[in-house]
Amino acid sequence: MYITLWSLPGFIPGKVLLKIVPRENGTVIAPKCLVLIKNIQNIDLIRNPLNLINDIVIETFDDKKIKIRTYNLLDDGDFLVIVDQYIFPYMTDNARKVWDRKIDLDKLREEDNYVRQEHRIE
Repeated sequence: MYITLWSLPGFIPGKVLLKIVPRENGTVIAPKCLVLIKNIQNIDLIRNPLNLINDIVIETFDDKKIKIRTYNLLDDGDFLVIVDQYIFPYMTDNARKVWDRKIDLDKLREEDNYVRQEHRIE
C-alpha cells in the first residue's frame, strides 16, 4: 500500500518522465529543468531508501544534481540501454569513461539483446 501511494503520480495519463533530444547540442528535458548532454558529468539510477522508488540522478559539471522521479516505471536494464543509445554518444570524453566503467555491455547483450552502435558525430 505504501509503495502504491508513492507511485500513483506516475500513472497519470500522458505523464512524461523525461525527454531526450539526441544530437550534438542535445538536451535532457525533465519536468522541472533542462540539462545539456555536454554538461552531464555523471548519470545514474538510484533507489530512494525512503520510498523505494528509483530516481534518475544527473550530476552536471557546474555541481548541480538533478533528480528525476521514475515511479519505478523504468527498469534498470532499460535505463542503461536508453542512456547508452541516446545520451552516451554526445557526452564529453570524461563522462563517457565514467559511463563505460558503470555499464557491462556483455550483460546487456545477454539480457536485453542490446549491442552498442558506433556513432559518428558530425
